[in-house]
Amino acid sequence: MTNTKEKLTALRADLLASGLDGFYLTRADMFQGEEVRPPDEFLCWLTGFSGSAGAALVLASKAAVFSDSRYTLQMHRQIDLSQFEAFDSSEMPLEHYMAAADYSAGSVKIGYDSWAVTVSGRGKLPKRLGAADVEWTALYTHPLASLWTDRPDYQTGPVFFLDDKTAGQPAAQKRAQAASQLTDAGCDYQLISHVDCVNWLLNMRGRDLCHTPFLLSFALLDSTGNLLLITGCTDPQEQAVQTISWKELDVYLAGLSGKKIACDSTSLPVALEQLLISSGLEIHYWQEPLIAVKARKNPAEIAGFRDAHQRDGLALCRFWHWLETAAETDKLSESQLADRLSAFRAEDSQYLCDSFATIAGFRDHGAIVHYRAVPGDDRLLSGAGVLLLDSGAHYSCGTTDITRCFYLGGTGNVPDEIRAHASFVLAGHIELASAVFPETASAAQLDGICRAPLWSQALDYGHGTGHGVGHILSVHEGPVSISKRCPLSLEAGMVLSNEPGHYKEGAYGIRHENLVLVVPRQSGFLGFETLSCFPFDLRLINSACLTDRQQRWLSTYHRDIYERLQPHLDEQLSIWLREKCRPA
Repeated sequence: MTNTKEKLTALRADLLASGLDGFYLTRADMFQGEEVRPPDEFLCWLTGFSGSAGAALVLASKAAVFSDSRYTLQMHRQIDLSQFEAFDSSEMPLEHYMAAADYSAGSVKIGYDSWAVTVSGRGKLPKRLGAADVEWTALYTHPLASLWTDRPDYQTGPVFFLDDKTAGQPAAQKRAQAASQLTDAGCDYQLISHVDCVNWLLNMRGRDLCHTPFLLSFALLDSTGNLLLITGCTDPQEQAVQTISWKELDVYLAGLSGKKIACDSTSLPVALEQLLISSGLEIHYWQEPLIAVKARKNPAEIAGFRDAHQRDGLALCRFWHWLETAAETDKLSESQLADRLSAFRAEDSQYLCDSFATIAGFRDHGAIVHYRAVPGDDRLLSGAGVLLLDSGAHYSCGTTDITRCFYLGGTGNVPDEIRAHASFVLAGHIELASAVFPETASAAQLDGICRAPLWSQALDYGHGTGHGVGHILSVHEGPVSISKRCPLSLEAGMVLSNEPGHYKEGAYGIRHENLVLVVPRQSGFLGFETLSCFPFDLRLINSACLTDRQQRWLSTYHRDIYERLQPHLDEQLSIWLREKCRPA
């Protein structure tokens, strides 16, 4: 099958033969991460949509794809709109779409992959399809698996362990602390189904994914601190970590009948919940406590973040210098640009991999918030315009994520509108970076602080202001995000992004992103230390749009960057960087 219509026709035939009226397809796999392995990209295979978040509903006579505002333009570019409707999920949630469907009273059966839908996710599925009641049916074999005949095989990568100096705490000590919480909750076991928590708890990392250094695994922890790793990989046994395969899990769990086990419903697959129940275990649902512990970085992890950002800044300087002095930009494509940036980072001996696929959007492509440049279908950097470059890397000491905008082409002045919009975005960035706030302040309040300079100009952006960042783990980490909808408070030791933006569809995108560390200020108050170590393109900044205080912040930031990076640069790059870091 080579086209969307053929795939949908085959799927509908299989659903009908199974007594199902529809199928709900998420982009997620059993690990619920932002990055999934190629064999699990069922949503992309069926619909053509390759965004990192989304879902589809296939019914007998209609089908629709849903994603958030980051991917609205991308959905319309990639999806066959003669076969699928495409919706911004904030404007047309699945529940509203299903409620408006033309179905008469009665009941319908809609299937879903029980390994890709969590227990809490199941509880949020709509109960009605038009006037009909929905009977959601858990499927233990994915209905697309048999249709996707050239589906790639699963690949596993090497496993490695952080030493205690890098991790800041021995794994045995982490397990003992986690086990004490189990005892307090009156539980015998905990099933850890957040894969980043599993890797953090064992000071373990893996290369099962392209950009996220995980060994894809769950874990069983008992109240004495013993841990059993559930994985298809045998390498951890060499590090004295006991493992069990997924195929052996049902037999093992049967031996725990009558025990009480703690689980997080937000990450526990429905299929695994059913296995626990059938094994006779008593499930105690709680919010995974390791998420909050992991988010508060210890001194060793913080030192690693600082080191990683200095290394990253040096790589970015070499890249920007090359782009300005050696690159024939009119012959360079967006995807080639991303590859070259990765190559500069890879020159560092501690580089592991990029922390996500680089977003290199020139001119109007920069207005597509999560644009991905595909070789052969991307753009040459010819003519004048704004290049938005969002990139990051994992080093063996820490993780980076940074966005910079550069004005390329042309020798004349940058258009006034672009400079003004870029300057007000930077003003918002600086307001958040320099904020001092009570420990009780919510992340939503901080989001408003960042947006205020843009709001004053009737500007705004659709995405959140910041996300948590893991230490050589996922570049997007909970539990806190700086956004309009996050009621949680920040805590000292958390690392988050600071990334306001403005996007003019069909013209350009502006985003200024640094990573920041939450640090104590005076009693009862917190602030930020900026970790990212790379200058902003002053061609895009109109200092008249910044207050005196904001100009001082920018000049101080650029001076600090120069002092940190200059000793590691040759004379030519030092002179070049001094000009880039001149006072605003």
